[in-house]
Amino acid sequence: MTQTDKLIQKFRDDPYSLEYPEIKKILILFGFEFITAKGSHMKFKHGTEGDLIIPVHNSRCKDFYKKQAKDRIEKIIKKQNENT
Repeated sequence: MTQTDKLIQKFRDDPYSLEYPEIKKILILFGFEFITAKGSHMKFKHGTEGDLIIPVHNSRCKDFYKKQAKDRIEKIIKKQNENT
């Protein structure tokens, strides 16, 4: 299992233990595009899932936004599994 696979598994099991840089890496792996940030609000765009905005302070974000990111990624994984 690669480091990326371990990071994804950790995110799916317990997203609250990760900090923003790790979450950003996972979002990009799943096809989110980082859009210009405005202040502390980081914006990600995905073709099928729309925009995701995460406020970040000192490389941390609130658990609500981590859960929101996890839900979006779970939807993407579900769609990928249905198409195969």
